[in-house]
Amino acid sequence: MTDGLTLSGDLSEVNLPTILMSLYRERETGRLTINDGPYVKALHIRDGNVVFASSSDPDERLGECLLRRGVISVSQYIESAQQIRPGRRQGEILVDMGAISPEELVEGVIQQIYDIIFSLMPCSFGSYSLELADFSTEDMITLNVSMPVLLCRGMERVTRWGRIYPIVGEPETRVRRASLMPAFYHELELSSDQEHVLGICQEGISISSLLDASYLNSFETYRLLWIAITLGLIERVPEKPSGAAVPESLEGLIDKYNDMYSYLYHALGAKAADAAGEAMATVRAAYPGLASNQEGLVQYGLLDVDRLLDSLRSNAGDGEGALRQFLDEVLYALAFAAQKRLEPSRLDAFHAYVKSCRGPA
Repeated sequence: MTDGLTLSGDLSEVNLPTILMSLYRERETGRLTINDGPYVKALHIRDGNVVFASSSDPDERLGECLLRRGVISVSQYIESAQQIRPGRRQGEILVDMGAISPEELVEGVIQQIYDIIFSLMPCSFGSYSLELADFSTEDMITLNVSMPVLLCRGMERVTRWGRIYPIVGEPETRVRRASLMPAFYHELELSSDQEHVLGICQEGISISSLLDASYLNSFETYRLLWIAITLGLIERVPEKPSGAAVPESLEGLIDKYNDMYSYLYHALGAKAADAAGEAMATVRAAYPGLASNQEGLVQYGLLDVDRLLDSLRSNAGDGEGALRQFLDEVLYALAFAAQKRLEPSRLDAFHAYVKSCRGPA
């Protein structure tokens, strides 16, 4: 972590849960600010976990949260709101009034933090800014929950199909359970029906067959797959016999991403190897198969096409959708590492180059 460093980007280019999982894997500390329209929300992250959240949305203030939950009455809300002054918060006023107990205040703030975090899960537009710097929690009531658990709870509340389907893929897509489940898996407290879905994925199965076998309805099954892919519990594999030739178009796809990696690698100059090494260390934890034997990214800014295609074949591959996800993760990790080392003008030039390579959305 580099204190005082600020990173920024567009939420239309990368999913917020993906950003948060990357911060969790890298155990970063800082403040992530999200501007998704008229309001600004901020997540305070320590060692990769969200410990506090704030929002400029009036409907997400503490008084409104307590009112919605029936903890206070309308008259208590109005009376306390009228007494708010600089240095005197509504929660403290409600305690002084006897409207809530100190314990109810703590619980109310915790629920308020959850509400703010969960409201961000469906977000697919706007901008984000991450300041990597330590902060004091002395005046904060903080959460004590791991990032994967928090994301699982929040993503389970998302009802936007357009947020889920593009990540998971078509019904013909095959999925399988990760060969090595992460240590946090047992903290997720999945239901028996959710465990059943992941169990069926043990050896690989098409989503269409999974939908037929799942005890959850189709939407809930897709949403679970979205969560599991984001957290690294499952991965996508191709619907084709072992040893089948990889389509030539995949080579072109890798070449296109290699152009973007190479551009950033050369822009980094003497710092390139360190940045690429940091990026691959992050990606390797999530994609050990595809990231194996890819020292070329560190040495000269390019993935080895033949080795990557061999990994696709030997690991029953993942198909274009998951390959693209892997290549995107490499690009994001490399760009993340580069932002710590490049001046803004060069970063802006790189982002413009990425957009020109990707073409119209």
